[in-house]
Amino acid sequence: MPDWQPNWEDVRWDHGAARDATSALRHAADLLDRTAAERARVAQEATEQWRGRYREEFGEHLDQMLARARELARECRDALGAIAQASQRASEEQMRRERERERWRAEKKDEERENRRKQQGTS
Repeated sequence: MPDWQPNWEDVRWDHGAARDATSALRHAADLLDRTAAERARVAQEATEQWRGRYREEFGEHLDQMLARARELARECRDALGAIAQASQRASEEQMRRERERERWRAEKKDEERENRRKQQGTS
């Protein structure tokens, strides 16, 4: 038997849930972008003739809202990137474990074959 052991436990990661989460985050980010762009377009039309203090306040609030929408969209994309990276790492780790298991089995088989050969030679 080889003098080492592979990790026999599979990586615990729900790839389906990860795909669902990244899809939902991508959808949310795209929706935030589209909604912000539409709000900016409508606000531009609505404020063409508007002057005064309330127009300035409206513009400041609109700018804050648009900046927050961009920030939220970026955060959604950052989160989906992190989930995608974690999924990739989980897949790579599972493949590494499977290769190690196969290596261990091959070494065990080689040792068993060698032991049988030695036993047949002494009989």
